[in-house]
Parts: sequence; C-alpha cells; structure tokens
Amino acid sequence: MQRSSLECTLRRGPTWPCLVALFLTACTSHKDRARAAYVPLTEIENIFGPLITAGNHPTANQMGTGDRLGLFRDPAGTIWGLPLATAANGRIVVCAPNTVRDAPVTDHYPAASTVIGATNEPTGWRGGTGKLELLLKDRQGKIEWQAVTGSSIDTGPECWAQDPPGPKQQLLYYRLAPYE
Repeated sequence: MQRSSLECTLRRGPTWPCLVALFLTACTSHKDRARAAYVPLTEIENIFGPLITAGNHPTANQMGTGDRLGLFRDPAGTIWGLPLATAANGRIVVCAPNTVRDAPVTDHYPAASTVIGATNEPTGWRGGTGKLELLLKDRQGKIEWQAVTGSSIDTGPECWAQDPPGPKQQLLYYRLAPYE
C-alpha cells in the first residue's frame, strides 16, 4: 500500500518508501507539459477577434527563437497576444490553448488608443529583445510606445517555440485589458 506525502510526514520519521515517493512527486511536477496545438488563423479570429498586428515574440539572454506573436482584439476590447507560425502548407496558424481564455489579465492599455504596431523594446545590449511594445495612436493622433507584460499558462498544454534546434523555449500569452 502506498502512503501519501502527508502520511509520511506524520510518522515518527521518513521511511525509504516515503522518501522515494516524495522524490518522484517532486520530480514529476516539473516535467514538461504537452505542447498546445497550432490551429488555423480563421478559427482563432472567431474566438479572439481579428488579427490587428504582429511582431516577434520577446526573448531574453540571446535565446531568440524568431517566433512570431499576433495581436487580436475581441469585441470587448481585450487584446490577446498569441504565438503565430506558418504551417507546411503556407497557411498562418495560431497557438491558443483552451486555458488561455480563462487566464488572468497580464497588462493594460489605454482604451482610447488604436494599436498600429508591435515591436520588441530595445535593451541597449545583446542580452535579449526586451518586453513586447505596443505602438499606439491616441484620438489626437499622438503616437507612443507602451511596453506590456505577458505570462505563461499554469495548467494544460503550453505554446512552445516552433524550431527546436536551440533550447526549448516556452512562449507567453498576452491578455491586455483596456482602461479609461
């Protein structure tokens, strides 16, 4: 009969079977999760709104993958940043695990602005590409940059960089809520 981690800690002292069980539990919790599938752009636009612009996914420490990121705007004004790729048949595909719809907001942007582009924030050195930046235009025509933060998905399949010759790299999602 196997004992749970809690039962092991409640005993007078850890036994070898309990130590092995704790070790295996700790190791499996860090195991890579499944890769999320890339689906056709039209399917994603039906859920997250039209593609409004694209850029490269920001990466740190010269581990750039060249992966693309698409920004979609839904009817409520939320901007979704999701990984883009080109399928073997030349069509654009998007990585959007089901859990991303319930994922928390990662940053905000001014509701009165229009996103006219996306870039990577310059870092001033070759150590990475910096954060994702939105190129925004306000109602008066003023153009400005705004860096935004992304996040990883905590459960279920994840989006990973498409080309595995370099280190395996998880790609972030962006859920940007408008503010007044």
